[in-house]
Amino acid sequence: MPVAIDMASVVTLVRGRNLEVQASREGITTARQKVEQAKALRLGKLGVEASYVRLNNRIEITSDPVHVPLFGGVTLAVPPVVLAPQDLVHVQLQAGLPLFTGGKISNTIAQARAGEKAAEALSGDTEAEIILQAERLYLGVLVSRDVVRLNEQALDSYRQHLEQARSSQRLGVVAMYDVIRAETAVAEQEKRLTEARNRCQLVEAALRTALDLSEPVGVDIGGTLVEPPPPMLLTDAQAAALANHGGLEALRQKVKALERAEKVEKGDYLPQIVAIAGKETVTGKMAQTDPNWFAGVRANWTLFEGGARRARVSEKASEIARARIELRHGEEQVRLAVRSALLDYESQKSAYASARKAAELAKESLRLATKRFGVGAGTSLEVLDANLSVTASETGVRSSLYSMDLAYLQLHRHTGDIAEAASRMQK
Repeated sequence: MPVAIDMASVVTLVRGRNLEVQASREGITTARQKVEQAKALRLGKLGVEASYVRLNNRIEITSDPVHVPLFGGVTLAVPPVVLAPQDLVHVQLQAGLPLFTGGKISNTIAQARAGEKAAEALSGDTEAEIILQAERLYLGVLVSRDVVRLNEQALDSYRQHLEQARSSQRLGVVAMYDVIRAETAVAEQEKRLTEARNRCQLVEAALRTALDLSEPVGVDIGGTLVEPPPPMLLTDAQAAALANHGGLEALRQKVKALERAEKVEKGDYLPQIVAIAGKETVTGKMAQTDPNWFAGVRANWTLFEGGARRARVSEKASEIARARIELRHGEEQVRLAVRSALLDYESQKSAYASARKAAELAKESLRLATKRFGVGAGTSLEVLDANLSVTASETGVRSSLYSMDLAYLQLHRHTGDIAEAASRMQK
C-alpha cells in the first residue's frame, strides 16, 4: 500500500523516520544518563577490595626457654606468638558517603540537567529544520508536477498549431516556413518537457531520502499549492521566535550549565568531607594487627595548587562570557531571519498577484494570435511566442505561490510552530 504524502503527513513522517531526527533524540538519552550519573554522586560508593600477599615467613614473636627450678630444674619451651600468617588474605567491604563537598555535587547535578534541557532544545531545533527541508522538497514536487503539466499542455498546443499550419499551407494560406517553424517549436517543447520531468523525478527522489522511504515503497503525493494564511506582525513574530526558537533555548541552557560548572570549580576552595566504613569478611587469614571493621570521617582540603584552581575558575568565567555573546548574536540572527521571511512573503505575494495578471494577458494574447493566424492575418511566430508566454506566465504563478508557502514555513520554523503551521496550510 503506497504511503500517502501531504503537507501534514510530511511532519509525521519526519518525526517517525528521518535519521537525523532519530540521532538528535539519542542525544537527549545521552544527556539524561549524564544526569543519572551526577545524581549517583550523592549516594556514595560501596565496593569490595580483595588482596592476597604471601610473606617469606610468617610474622611471629619468639621468647627464650623458661627454666623452672623444681625437681632438680626443668626447662620449658615458650611457643611463639604468631602476629601474621605467611599467607595474608584480605576481602574487605568498603563504603564512602560524601558529607560536604562545597556544593560540587549539587552543582554538577544542576549542570547535567541544564545539559539535558539543551539537548532537548537542540533536538527540537533539528526536527524543525528537517521538517522545513522536507516541506520545501514536498512543495518542490508539487510545483515540479505543475510545471510538467504546463509543458504537456504547451506541447499539445504546439502540435495543434503544427496541424493548423500544415492545413493552411496546403490551402496556400501560409508559407512552408511557418510549417518548419512550428515543427521546430514542437521539437524544442519536447526537450523542455523532458527536462521538466527529469527535475520532477530528482525532487521526488530527494523527498524520499528526507523521509527515509526506499525506492520499493510506493508513495502517493497529494495536495496542491495553496495561498497560506496571513502571517503574524513583525513584532509578534520576533517575540515568538525569541521565546520558542530551539537553538536559542539551547544557548540559554548552555549558559546555565557553564554557570554551574564555574560553581563546581569554586567548590575546590572548600574542604571535602566523606564518611567512610569498612568490614573484613575473611578473618582467618589476616594479621593480628589488622582491624575487623572501621568507621570514621575523612577530610581533604587543598590549600595551595600554584594558581591552577584560580585558573580553572577563570576559564569557566570566560566560557560563560563567550556563551552569552553567542546567545546575543543568535538572538540578533533570529530577529533578522524573521524579518527576512516576512519581507520575502510580502514580495512573493505581490509577485503572485502580478503573475496571475500576466497569465490572464498571455492567455488572451494566445487566443487572439491563434484567431489571426487562422484567417491568414497573423504569423506562426506570433502564435508560438504567445504559447511560450502562456507557459512562462503560468510557471511564474506556480513559482510565486511556492515561494509564498516556503516563506510562510520559514517564518514559523523560527517561531517554533512549523508543524502547526503545516497543518493549518493543509486545511
